[in-house]
Amino acid sequence: MSWVTQDVSEGLAELLPTALLEMSILLGAAVLVGLLAQRMRLPLTVVLAVAGIIATQLGIDLALVEVLNGEGFQELLVNFFLPILVFEAALGLSTREFMRNLVAITALATVALLISTVLVGYSLVATLAVPVAAALLFGSLISATDPVAVVAVFRDLGVSRRLLTLVEGESLLNDGVAIVLYNILLAVALGTASLRTGPAVAEFLVVAAGGLLIGSLVGTAAVLLLPLLSRLPAAALSVAVAFGSFVLAEAVLGVSGVMATVAAGIIVGGMLESRADNTVRDLLHELWESLGFIANALLFLFIGLVVDLDLIMDNLGVIAIALLAVLIARPLAVVPVVAFLERFAHIPRVGHRSTVIVVWGGLRGGVALALALALPTELPERDLFIAMAAGVVLGTLLINATSLPFVLHFLHLDEPRRSDQHLVALARLMAIKAARDRLDELDVHDELVAAHLDVADVDAHEQLHIADLEQSEQVEVLVMRGLHIERETYQGLADAGLLRPIATRTLLYEIDGEIEEAHRGGLRVDAARRANLPWYARAHRRLLTMLPEPLGEDMRDIRYAELSARQLAARRAAEELGRFRELPGVDDDLVQQAREVFQHWERKARISLNDMEERAGVDVRVMHRRQARALTKIAAIGALRELSDMGIVSGAVAEGAAARIEAEIESAGR
Repeated sequence: MSWVTQDVSEGLAELLPTALLEMSILLGAAVLVGLLAQRMRLPLTVVLAVAGIIATQLGIDLALVEVLNGEGFQELLVNFFLPILVFEAALGLSTREFMRNLVAITALATVALLISTVLVGYSLVATLAVPVAAALLFGSLISATDPVAVVAVFRDLGVSRRLLTLVEGESLLNDGVAIVLYNILLAVALGTASLRTGPAVAEFLVVAAGGLLIGSLVGTAAVLLLPLLSRLPAAALSVAVAFGSFVLAEAVLGVSGVMATVAAGIIVGGMLESRADNTVRDLLHELWESLGFIANALLFLFIGLVVDLDLIMDNLGVIAIALLAVLIARPLAVVPVVAFLERFAHIPRVGHRSTVIVVWGGLRGGVALALALALPTELPERDLFIAMAAGVVLGTLLINATSLPFVLHFLHLDEPRRSDQHLVALARLMAIKAARDRLDELDVHDELVAAHLDVADVDAHEQLHIADLEQSEQVEVLVMRGLHIERETYQGLADAGLLRPIATRTLLYEIDGEIEEAHRGGLRVDAARRANLPWYARAHRRLLTMLPEPLGEDMRDIRYAELSARQLAARRAAEELGRFRELPGVDDDLVQQAREVFQHWERKARISLNDMEERAGVDVRVMHRRQARALTKIAAIGALRELSDMGIVSGAVAEGAAARIEAEIESAGR
C-alpha cells in the first residue's frame, strides 16, 4: 500500500501549486467582478457564482476543479471556509442584541427548521414519490439558511441591528442544527438506523450543547489572554480560536464544530470592548472583515465551478418543484413561530415588515450544496438531490438575493429615520463651520471654496427642513448624541487603562440600555443611573468581588471608577453639545434642554462620589491618586510613542523611555 500512498502524495504535490495559482487568479478576478457588481447594483455573491458557472461552460480547464470534485468541496467548505465565515459573522454580532433575541433566534434555528424540513420532505413525497426518509433528508440539508450567503448580503443592505441579529443569528445556529439532523436522517435513509424521536433529540442536544460548551471555554480562555497581548499576537490568537474551537469540537470530541465556533466568536466579540484596547480591536475587525471577504469571494466562485449546469438543465422540472417547496415552506415555518413567540413568550415585537425580510432572507448557499455532494453513492437519490440542491442554491441567490434591496425599499425599511437625518444635517453644519473657522485662522480666502461651503450649508439646512422634527424630537436627537459621546468616553477611559474590564462592561451595558430607551422615546432622566445587568453578568460581577487578590476586584474601586467615569462622561457630553449652540438655525433653548440632562447626571455622580468620601473606611483620595498616576503615565507614554511615529526617536528608544517613566511613576506612588 505504500506505493499507492506515494502516488497519491506525488499527484497532490503536482496538482497543488497549479490549484493555488488558479485560486490566486480567481481571487484577483473576484476583485474585478466586485467592481462590476457595484455598478450593476447586484450582490457580489450572485455575480461570483454566475461567473464561476460561465467559466466552466466556456470549457476553461482548471486543476482546481479536480480538488473540488466529490467530497473535496465539502471538505474545503467545512474545514476551511466555515470556521472563517462563522467566526467572522459571530464576531460582528452585537452580543447584547443576540442575548436579548436568543429565544427568537433559537426558535427559528430549531423549531422553524424542523417545520421546514417536514414540509419540504413531504412535498417531495407527494409530488416526486421520493421515500419518506430520503425526502426528509433532503429537507434537512436544504432548510437551513446559509450563514455565508445571508451575512454577505445583509451586511451590504444596512438593515437595522435587530433585524440583522435575527437573520444572522438564525443562520449561524440553524447551520449546526441542520448538520446534526442531516447525520441522523442519513443513517435512517441508508437503513442503518431507525428514526426514534427520543434518541434523536438526545443526540442533538448532546452534540449542540457540547459544541456550545467547547466554544465557550475556548473563547473565555482567549479573552482572558487578550489584555496581555499586543496587536499581532492577538490577531494570531483569534485565528487559532476560530479554527481550534471548530476542529476540537468537530473532529476530536465529536460535537458540533459550527456551534463551537459561534460560541467562541460571540464571547470574543462581546468581550473585545472591555478586554482589548482600540488598536487590537481595530486590527481584529479589519482582519476578519478581510478574511470574510476573501472566503466569500472564493466560496461563491467555487459554487459556480462545482455546479454541473448540464445536470441542472436535465432536472429543471424537479428543481422547480424543490425551489417552490422551499420558498413556500419558509413562511409557513417562520410566521407561526414568530407569532407564537410574540403572543406567548412576550418577545419584543418583530413586526410584519421585518418578518417578511426574515422570510425572504432565507438564502441557501455552500452548506446545502456541500451536504448534498457529501451524500454517499449508495443513496439512490444522490444525483437527484445534488441537482435539486444546486438548483435551489442558485434559485435563492438569483431570486431572493437580487430582489432583497427592492423588498426592503418597498417596505420602507431602508429609509433613514427622520431623527438620523436631523443629526446628520447638524453634523454637516458643524463640519462646515469648522472648515470656515480653519480658513479664517489660516487667512485663506478662496471664492471657489467659499462657494462650495455655501452650497453645502444650504443643502444641510434643507436637510434639516426635510427632517421636520418637533421641538421635543430635536431635544431627543441631541440627547441621543450626548449618550453616544458618553459611550465614546467610557471606551476611551477603558482604552487608557482607567477602567477595569468589569467596570467597562457595566457602564457600556448601562449606556447601551439608555440608548435603546432613547430610541423608544422612554429615557428616564430622573432615574438613578445603573445598569440592569443580565443574570450572567451579575453572577460574573459578584464572583470577581468574592475572589482574593490579584484575581478578585475591590467593589469600592469598581464603584468609584464607575461614578467618576459617569461624572466625566456627562460633563464631556454637556460640553460637546454646547458646540451646537454656535450653529446658525439651531434653537439655543433646545440645546440647553439637552445639556441639562447631562448636567443633571453629572451632579448626581458628584453627589454620590462625595457620599463615598464621607463613609467610614472609604478613602476616595487614595483612589483619586491612583487614577492620577495612571493618567500621568498614559500621557507620558503616549507622547513618546507619538514622537516615535513621527520618526523623531526610534521605536526602541521610545519603548525604553516609556518603561522607565512607568517604573518611576509607580515607585513614586508607593
